[in-house]
Amino acid sequence: MRIAQTRFRNFRNLENALIAWDPGLNLLNGANGAGKTNVLEALHVVTGWGAFSGSKCADTVKWDSEGGASLAAQATGEREVMIEAVITIRASLRLDGRSCRWGDLRSCVPSLTFLPSDMALIEGAPSVRRRFLDLLCALYFPLYAYKLSEYRKIMQHRRHLLGLGHSTRVTEETMANLSAWLWECRLEVIAALRVHLEKWRDLLPRTIGLNLKRGGGGNADDLLEDFHRSCAILAERERASGLPLVGPHRDDLILACEGRPAPEVLSRGQRRRTALALIMAAASAVERRNRASPVLLFDEVASELDEAGRTVLMECLRRSNWQVFAATAETTLPWSGGARWLVSAGKIQRFD
Repeated sequence: MRIAQTRFRNFRNLENALIAWDPGLNLLNGANGAGKTNVLEALHVVTGWGAFSGSKCADTVKWDSEGGASLAAQATGEREVMIEAVITIRASLRLDGRSCRWGDLRSCVPSLTFLPSDMALIEGAPSVRRRFLDLLCALYFPLYAYKLSEYRKIMQHRRHLLGLGHSTRVTEETMANLSAWLWECRLEVIAALRVHLEKWRDLLPRTIGLNLKRGGGGNADDLLEDFHRSCAILAERERASGLPLVGPHRDDLILACEGRPAPEVLSRGQRRRTALALIMAAASAVERRNRASPVLLFDEVASELDEAGRTVLMECLRRSNWQVFAATAETTLPWSGGARWLVSAGKIQRFD
């Protein structure tokens, strides 16, 4: 899929405008604070992910504007659709004129995003890697977001019971079934990532191994049996801490290099290349699964990469044949083909 054009109205600092995008590479240049990231966030909204992490959709409405913000996007490719988002306190979404949910947009126009914070995929907390797996699983499995929400509700109930010192038996069977389902999904997408990383070997600085560390688990091969057995083993610790210690909420994606944790082996620039390779592998997996080309959104795409790394990244983006939106304050990237856009004080202008 590709976003052919986008209409902005009262969104962040962006000037109200209708922009027709290049179907391939779109480089967004501009000074810090010019609005480049706001363009990416608008595309993040119309592809079904909402405002960037840490913000609410209501935060994207331009200050002192009347009637809220609105976005409209025409997407083409495997199918042609019109997407509309009207944002006030909440976001109201429409797909081809009909009310829809965020998941409908994600299924229609799959997109993946790489922000500066995504460097933490390699050296950050397990929660960062769980979020990466959850985003990929949401694109892979239509029911995943709903099942994850149900799991979180039952997990919070279990936590409440533990805090009161009550029996958690009432929650165990439901939580076990949801845990096994989520674990199975995560294992499947990790297997797909291993396969598709090979396609982007040039971007990887070294060979990377990927494995799922099941939260509190690993005591049986069968996923349901693993949950129940692990709960029995950790029952005393759960009661003492008042916290559920078994389940997908404690998972981690283990990245290994040469038999050691990847952060211990890779330099800062190599970690960035590895994180970018994971995003590219995820995009390849989504394309294969959904039979629809993904849209990629990159912020500060070349930061911390040396000249060789930048050249390899640009070549990978070119040969992907995907639509790419890449924001950067730099003007010396080895960029050819596609379109260059200047973003200044919220105004977007093409300057090929």
